[in-house]
Amino acid sequence: MINLAQIMGRVGKISTTPMQSGSSVTNISMVTTKKYVKNGEKVEKVTWHNVTCFNKLSEIAEKYVAIGDLLYIQGEMDSSKYTGNDGIEKTKNFIIAHELKLIPKGKSQGPEPKAQRNNGNNVPFDDSEIPF
Repeated sequence: MINLAQIMGRVGKISTTPMQSGSSVTNISMVTTKKYVKNGEKVEKVTWHNVTCFNKLSEIAEKYVAIGDLLYIQGEMDSSKYTGNDGIEKTKNFIIAHELKLIPKGKSQGPEPKAQRNNGNNVPFDDSEIPF
């Protein structure tokens, strides 16, 4: 059986909580959009996703991920039941992340300082020709 979820979207909220074991858990709220035409009108559907990162991914997310960042997440779908403030039992669906990739900001989003790169020949690497 396969349980695989993949999303790429923007971070809306991020929080990290230490666990008793000494590791941490990071919860990320991400938004994705889908554009389509319905009855001749352009429609944009917005979907919010809950992502949970454990252990090393949690540390990476806490250190490098910020609100507004574009992320690619791959993991497995899971759910948990809880009782809401209204006393009704509810189900929360979320993705347990197995892979997290930060998508670099494009040139249209403003300049970013370039890190010095070394291609192994002690010759500076010029990445200005890379499209992302």
